[in-house]
Amino acid sequence: MLLLSFKSYSQDFIGKWKVFSYEDEIAYYNKITDSISYKNPARKAEAENFKQMSELLLFSVTYSFENNGKFVVDFPFIGERINGNFEVDKLNRKIVMIDDEGKKDEISFIYTDEILFVEMKMETGFIKLGLTKVNN
Repeated sequence: MLLLSFKSYSQDFIGKWKVFSYEDEIAYYNKITDSISYKNPARKAEAENFKQMSELLLFSVTYSFENNGKFVVDFPFIGERINGNFEVDKLNRKIVMIDDEGKKDEISFIYTDEILFVEMKMETGFIKLGLTKVNN
């Protein structure tokens, strides 16, 4: 019974989510406020180029978490959709996602004020996305 309280589908996560902010080691960009802050001024041009492409590459992406433990990540710009199963480990603040091909990802999260922040480790650095629920 104790295990079920820590690893579950978590009602907080159920629904469709859209990306509204992006952060990495170079910059933080919030689409809602259209504000960008640079962490590494030497790479400002690189961040500006990314900002121009972010609408198609990033802010069109949606995450859907269903009651039955299924997830869908939709990348409309590249025409790709990833399906699989997920669990929320609230104790360790991880979303464990296993896609239909068996690839497993453990994504760190913070859920606060109905905003879901997910952080993914990359080969070099990290990506942190801010997600808000979409009303269907």
